[in-house]
Amino acid sequence: MAQLAARHQVTLVVDETLRDLDLRDEPDPMPRIPGAILIGSTSKSVWGGLRIGWIRARASLIRELQNHPLAGPLSAPPVQQLVAVELLADLEPVLGRRRRELRQQRDHLGNLLAGDGRWQFTLPPGGLVLWLRLRTALADTVVERAGRNGVALIAGPRFAADGTLSRCLRVPFTPPRDVLDQIAGVLDDAC
Repeated sequence: MAQLAARHQVTLVVDETLRDLDLRDEPDPMPRIPGAILIGSTSKSVWGGLRIGWIRARASLIRELQNHPLAGPLSAPPVQQLVAVELLADLEPVLGRRRRELRQQRDHLGNLLAGDGRWQFTLPPGGLVLWLRLRTALADTVVERAGRNGVALIAGPRFAADGTLSRCLRVPFTPPRDVLDQIAGVLDDAC
């Protein structure tokens, strides 16, 4: 893709917000993409409440963005920025702990949902969510039923511009085990 973009003089914008959440034992190295704009965030890799993002790009673009009228109003509060600076200075221990927790939670949810003929899924190699492919129920119906039982989920069509994915359900594995147990129970009832 990088070669195709370079050939046609297209700038790639790469979302790296989940890059640090590769849960495999040996993640693939991040390819170098000359001229790309790389976007990252602490809200996915560290904690959802720490909403600090960044852009890695050529220096001239960064200067242009710094001078943009929205750069100030859209900035995070200074205290959050200082917390992020401290975390980023020694991020690997934080990421290691986060990846271990997510791997355990993903595997726990996978074990709870495995073997049920009403859906299928593949354990994701990283990230924060598992996608269920429902065999009989529509995702919107399951979301509505789950909501009545105190579990908020999002149906696949919300993630598809053309409204497809009607039998796909996005299930986060970020909650603690007891909440994952509740989610699995609600899914069992809702499907």
